[in-house]
Amino acid sequence: MNFFIQIYDQFTIFLAKSRILLFGLYRVLFVRVYFTFIILINLFLWWGAYFMYSRIGQDVAILHYNVDFGVDLIGHKKYLFLLPLLGLIFILINKIMLLFLIKKDDFKFLSYFLLSFLVLLNIFLGLSLYSVYLINF
Repeated sequence: MNFFIQIYDQFTIFLAKSRILLFGLYRVLFVRVYFTFIILINLFLWWGAYFMYSRIGQDVAILHYNVDFGVDLIGHKKYLFLLPLLGLIFILINKIMLLFLIKKDDFKFLSYFLLSFLVLLNIFLGLSLYSVYLINF
């Protein structure tokens, strides 16, 4: 029983430290602005994937088109949600990386770099989702 109490104590200490780091991360104005913009783009990706999922009549969707060979990837329409999920995974990875880098001296440069990369990644994911839309409709 004592073992589980120690695990619970360590877990609550970890959560408290994580909350303090998150509050410290979101105190910086440009981080809040970047994350707001990134979350809005990702929500738009989820909406676009759901829109295509609900509009495709059959269970199969064309997921990739190659100019040389034509359609080269066909799959179930649930795979449309992989693009927004990939964006969300990168958001979580970058947030964890920023939490580790918050105590560094060059935090501002690294956070600009990581958050700009994340914005570009989500924009390119949106463009790829739009190309899948053009292929299917």
